[in-house]
Amino acid sequence: MKLLLSAYACEPHRGTELGNGWNWALNTAKLGYEVWCLTTVEGRESIEKEVKRLNMPNLHIVFVELPAWIDKAFEYHLGFYPHYLYWQQRAFQKAKELDREIDFDLVHHVTIGSLQLGTALWRLNKPLIFGPAGGGQEAPKAFKKYFYGWWKTEVLRSWVSKILLKVNPDVRKTMRRSSLVLTTNEDTYNMARDLGALNPKMFLDTSLPEDFYPPAYPERAPAKELKILWVGRLFARKGLPLVLEALSKVRPDLPFKLTILGDGHMHDMVPQFIEQYKLQDKVNWKGQVPWDEVKRAYTESDLFMFCSLRDSSAAQFLEAMAYGLPVLTLDLHGGKNLVPDNAGIKVPVTTPELTAQGLARSVEKLYDNPELREKMGRAGYSFSKSQTWPLKTKHINEFYAKYSLAKHKELTIEN
Repeated sequence: MKLLLSAYACEPHRGTELGNGWNWALNTAKLGYEVWCLTTVEGRESIEKEVKRLNMPNLHIVFVELPAWIDKAFEYHLGFYPHYLYWQQRAFQKAKELDREIDFDLVHHVTIGSLQLGTALWRLNKPLIFGPAGGGQEAPKAFKKYFYGWWKTEVLRSWVSKILLKVNPDVRKTMRRSSLVLTTNEDTYNMARDLGALNPKMFLDTSLPEDFYPPAYPERAPAKELKILWVGRLFARKGLPLVLEALSKVRPDLPFKLTILGDGHMHDMVPQFIEQYKLQDKVNWKGQVPWDEVKRAYTESDLFMFCSLRDSSAAQFLEAMAYGLPVLTLDLHGGKNLVPDNAGIKVPVTTPELTAQGLARSVEKLYDNPELREKMGRAGYSFSKSQTWPLKTKHINEFYAKYSLAKHKELTIEN
């Protein structure tokens, strides 16, 4: 099969969208397909180095360059949107040239995974799989106090999203021309359906390489102090202030230590948060640390507590479960769909006060019941084993076989 991937974000040995783009390209090529992957020039050096090392003649990376003036726009606030939309048009032109020569059997858009941005590749008139994509989730307005000055950015994002849904012609065309639309959470699934997607399906975009896991399941002996872990970028939507407020409401006789790993926009405010919630002796903020230290923290902790107020499908959940940690999160967006019910506790999002109280009571419940933590940890560990990149691409292979042009040709010949 001759497969065309669209992966605007694509780079080896990276996380989030960049890692997703690269892993889709790499693992589909490992299935034996002839893969052409369209991407930007951003990660060119590291991509070319890795492609040379792998020596996979069926993996072709096609770099789509943009004029310097549009690349400059990427540096400015909201500049990503014109940069991406312009790149999509250039990528389509390149894809059209390649298709005349190669005659692709299937097109798969993998990154950027955003419903509001769609893809220009529907114009190739080839079987198209779009996603996994997010974009349908919005931060609950009742929780805007946790965003501080960044709430206006959330409002602006919501406006831009609504505008794109109305004026970007690729959105509805992508939904209606795609053989399959894969969505990462329930909110996005509903949005895709409302936009006219003929065949939407839930499909998690978060996966792990097989070498990510510890050599064996981490056994944890119950200790007097509960070691809680938070890992992520210090962005307002990641909900760290909500976690700190919740921990300030935990009963005084419960000994715990929260470790925070990550850095970002809220860097200067973290010490203030810790002081505000009187957690000076109970929080250890280490900032951004090497990956080996993140893995060690997953191993040495008892509980993963992460309460994003807007997230399509946070990879940290799967990472924590891969190390046998029970998860405490919100019953919202990606966390709601990614974390199995038996692998953690998902607290309802109602009001800030009630939600913080619910999180605090959940910490107490998990501290008082180490056997429950163990049970949830093992359930999460088992689930994570089903979400590796090799297994994910084998799953997507079933879709490729079903929707490819080659399959359609076979059916035509048989009939």
